[in-house]
Amino acid sequence: MLGHDVVAGWATFTDALGPTRDALVADPGGSAWGARLFVSGEPPELVGWGGFKGPPKDGVVELGYEIAESRRGRGLATAAARAMVSEAFADARVTTVIAHTLAERNASNRVLENVGFRYDREAHDDGELVWRFTRARLPA
Repeated sequence: MLGHDVVAGWATFTDALGPTRDALVADPGGSAWGARLFVSGEPPELVGWGGFKGPPKDGVVELGYEIAESRRGRGLATAAARAMVSEAFADARVTTVIAHTLAERNASNRVLENVGFRYDREAHDDGELVWRFTRARLPA
C-alpha cells in the first residue's frame, strides 16, 4: 500500500502493532502523537517504524523506534529519533522526551545518547526491567 518495498524484519516489536492499528482505525486522520513509518534508500523502502506513545502528559512524551536488522548501523535510527525529538519540542506543551531500552548497554542506548538523551534510571515496562532515558527541552 505504501508503494515501496518492505525490508524483512522492519517490525520486531509486533505487540505494539495491534494497538497502533486500533488507534488509526479510531482516528483515520492519524494522530500527531502516534506511529511513523521509516522509509529510506533509493529506491525507497520501508526500513522500520516508531513514534510516540501518546500525546504529552504533564509535559512528557515517550518515543520508540526500531530499524530492520539488515539496515542498522547506517544512522537511520539516529535520524529517526532526532526528527521525533525535534517534532516533539516544536509543541510548546512538551518539556521532556523519554525513551526506554532493554536494561543493558546496546545500540539503542547509543542512539539516544547521540541525540542528547541521558540515562535517568531503571524502570519497569509491562513488568520488564528497562532503562529510562530522558531529554529535557533546552532553554531558549
